[in-house]
Amino acid sequence: MKRLITLFCVGIIGIYFSAAQASLPKTIFSQTAKEEDNTDDGDEYIEDDITFDLGMNLPGDQYIKLAIGVSVPINFPDIQSAIHGDGQLKIGGMGTIGYHYFLTSKVALGFDISFGFNVSIGNHVFNYVPFITSLTYQPVAGRFEFPLTLGIGFAWESFGGKNYFPGFVLKPEAGTMFRLTESWSLGAEASYLLMPQFSAWYNDDAENFAGQFLTLSVAARYHF
Repeated sequence: MKRLITLFCVGIIGIYFSAAQASLPKTIFSQTAKEEDNTDDGDEYIEDDITFDLGMNLPGDQYIKLAIGVSVPINFPDIQSAIHGDGQLKIGGMGTIGYHYFLTSKVALGFDISFGFNVSIGNHVFNYVPFITSLTYQPVAGRFEFPLTLGIGFAWESFGGKNYFPGFVLKPEAGTMFRLTESWSLGAEASYLLMPQFSAWYNDDAENFAGQFLTLSVAARYHF
């Protein structure tokens, strides 16, 4: 029964993507061919000359983003201690999956879900799952795309058996992507992740604290 449900869900997703590709305008990639004569033996050959018409993200274009990288604590108590491994939190990891939709040729609205972790000096794990709505402005130069993103949302956070939800999240991000083909681009991203905890609002004995992290990731996009 579980397999049938899984196959049904995959089928629905496939139908949706096929319909989206058929109905929405998208980036145009053109391919031309040159025919040249070989005067030595009279034979003809065709040499493919592929020209990518880039920088033409149209309203309605979409992409799915996958990113994985490191999460560096900035104020536990500082970034130097995190790099040396003797801070309150050590360098951890973060993975992200997101969906983005172009409203104009350069502006996209999206939603990202991430999972991050950092290990403390007592070998406790700080886990956090940010849910972020983002607005991206993306200049283009040839095959290179430069997404500039501002994300706002909330997060589930857990440390030492205690949970904090919902936590506010602010995430400005900048990246460089290289368009390999019509459907795929690869690149790198850097972001500043701010996650404040207003614990004093709920407990007079607690203190408010704003966790700050620098994330560095490699990213892949699937465009459709």
